[in-house]
Amino acid sequence: MLSARIKQARQRIALSQQQVADKMGVSKTAVFKWENGHYEPKNLDILANILGVSLTWLREGRGSPVPAQTSAIPAEINNASYNQDETPVCLYPSIDMAGYIHSEQQQHRLHCKKFGLSTELLERKKISPDMVACFPVDDNSMEPIMPHGTVFAVDLNRTSIIDGNLYLIKQNHLFRVRKLYSMPHQKVCLHAYNKTEYCDESVSVSDIVILGRVFYYAVEL
Repeated sequence: MLSARIKQARQRIALSQQQVADKMGVSKTAVFKWENGHYEPKNLDILANILGVSLTWLREGRGSPVPAQTSAIPAEINNASYNQDETPVCLYPSIDMAGYIHSEQQQHRLHCKKFGLSTELLERKKISPDMVACFPVDDNSMEPIMPHGTVFAVDLNRTSIIDGNLYLIKQNHLFRVRKLYSMPHQKVCLHAYNKTEYCDESVSVSDIVILGRVFYYAVEL
């Protein structure tokens, strides 16, 4: 049943009903009703992307629930062939999937697609390919510099703050990319480029978990 698949997919990536509701722009009650078969969500394609599963599997129960390609990931990235100048690294369909897998140290439990990064870049920055997580931007917090569909590459070995650098963080069970700035009294400033809709936040160091530093991003023009 659709209701059971929604619940299964949500629990698989450890999102609460409230978190799914926030991402879908609906109430927590609506998600509760979806999972209990009271009625079906209208935008299954968006829900599938949020949950990191195949739309066909979510809608019909056919095929594998393994995350499918999303429109946020340029097709040529997934179909690329790699030469000696490129190294394939993990590409996840969403920030939630990438953040959950690595924050829970489950990087080897789920299949990931591949993204080709410059071997020279990885060697120059001394980054291990096994500790790289890539994912597409799925909100507008980094616009206009990094629009929807931008692919971030994060080095999961680097979690110390360098002021003004971008980081993948976990905050209140949500995964975000933000510029970080150290502040007095064990505080950190979280900055998004889209200041019209996302104000700077000053939080305690203990309120966030830094999962890694963004060292590369790719935009399809």
